[in-house]
Amino acid sequence: MPSTHSRQALSQIAVITFFTFAARGFVLPFVNIYLKSTGFTATQIGLLISVSALIQLLVTPLFHTIADQTHKHRRLYYGLLISNALALMGIVSQVSPYFLGGSIIVRDSSDTPSASLLSQLTITWLDQQKRAIYGRLRAWGSFGWAVATLISGRIFEIGGYQLLFILAAVFNLIILPFVRVLPSHTSIREAKQTTVSSRSKVFYLYLLAVFLFYVGANAIAAFSFIYFKENLGASTEVIGIISSVSALAEIPSMILIDRLLRRASIRTTLAIGAAGQALLWIGYTLLTGSSLLIPLMMIRGTFYTFYNVSATLLVSRISHPANVATNQAIAQVTVPAMAVLLTGSISGWLFDHAGPHFLFQAAACTGLLAAILVLLMRQQIAAEINRVHKLREATETA
Repeated sequence: MPSTHSRQALSQIAVITFFTFAARGFVLPFVNIYLKSTGFTATQIGLLISVSALIQLLVTPLFHTIADQTHKHRRLYYGLLISNALALMGIVSQVSPYFLGGSIIVRDSSDTPSASLLSQLTITWLDQQKRAIYGRLRAWGSFGWAVATLISGRIFEIGGYQLLFILAAVFNLIILPFVRVLPSHTSIREAKQTTVSSRSKVFYLYLLAVFLFYVGANAIAAFSFIYFKENLGASTEVIGIISSVSALAEIPSMILIDRLLRRASIRTTLAIGAAGQALLWIGYTLLTGSSLLIPLMMIRGTFYTFYNVSATLLVSRISHPANVATNQAIAQVTVPAMAVLLTGSISGWLFDHAGPHFLFQAAACTGLLAAILVLLMRQQIAAEINRVHKLREATETA
């Protein structure tokens, strides 16, 4: 049975996860709509996203590599939370379009990396406790997102986008006192000194699948809510509701996925998650109004869970302990940022000139290609998981 201290720590990590994704729920569904309302075109939004991706591409691996070398992952996490909060305050200050764009870049460069680092620190803590319940903990994030987006419409009526972003900043600051419960680093110091920590070919092949998936996923993330509002007639309140429903639909899957992964392979659930989301992106193009968005988002919740949880755990299982945090950043931040950098401006141009239907269908094709690639390399992934598992056991014994 877990000790009282372990249960308390588990509760605090759940609080961190809840407020992290609640803060994101106040921002991510609305930030590009907010930019649109201030006069940005879809092409300009795509360009801004690409610049933000370039900054993440340069900065995130550097910070995580330094953290791996100095074993100060928790300190880096503190810094990312504070940067996120300050950037959100900058977004609402409305000093100038350039300052707004700069604040967006700083927020993007701290938000996704902090979520990635939280995931790995959580997995490290669970591994130390010998508890395979990452999905159950991650469900608190979905619950936080669901609560935030459900009430976002009412908050918007009171104070507009500015109040939503201010609350997101406050939530990031609320997390700070709880962060000390997380491990200070993601591996023991001896692991780096006694073993080779090079990345395998399987990891790089997996990154190709990640790249393909995020070419499509980033296009959907950037423009789907604008499409829902401008083309399907969804109000700001409806967008909040459908975002909440999507997150609520994730919770049962996240609670059950730990048990599922004991019976099914991570690579299979990962491929199902990628393919399922891609098919839903095609479904968006078949809609003529907003009435069917809620059932589609309920289905999305399950596929998103399959992909998100499986992808996070897979990187952890095929990475050497000495560079697992950096590998998580590469897979969750750097490669998605590279996808945005190379295709973000094109996506914005396609949305403006070819229309959302063409963009979403092209996004679905790349998502399906990612799923096919994961299935084709399933044997190599299984072999790498076994190799790294033996390496971890040898390191712990040493």
